Amino acid sequence: METETQGSHINLETRIRRSKGRTGRTISATAKVTRDEQNEMEAAAMQRGQSLSEWCREVLLAAARGETITPIFTEIVAIRQLLNSTLRNVACGEVMTPQAFQTELQGIRSSKHKAAVEVMQQYARTEVAQ
Repeated sequence: METETQGSHINLETRIRRSKGRTGRTISATAKVTRDEQNEMEAAAMQRGQSLSEWCREVLLAAARGETITPIFTEIVAIRQLLNSTLRNVACGEVMTPQAFQTELQGIRSSKHKAAVEVMQQYARTEVAQ
């Protein structure tokens, strides 16, 4: 079943499936953009398999809720992971070999994005509870 036709047009079945179970959206939030900016946003939406409007909605809401995960935030989380893992070894009196350190770095490189999302979710839950 193909959900996307030419360009950013979505077929009727996909539109109906998306609208089930959610309240109607009746208010528009608009912004003027250049043609180049529009092309850039359409490419980002297409990469995620979304319509431009759905992609824009998700990005705007994430920014409004403070849920955006930047590369800097992701790297800070990676540094935290590295610090925790190396300090754990030191605190336990273990010696970390260069090979073990390299392996640890590789593991952090592959898990840092997921870890950043989890940290952001923890902050979001904390803010809701307050």
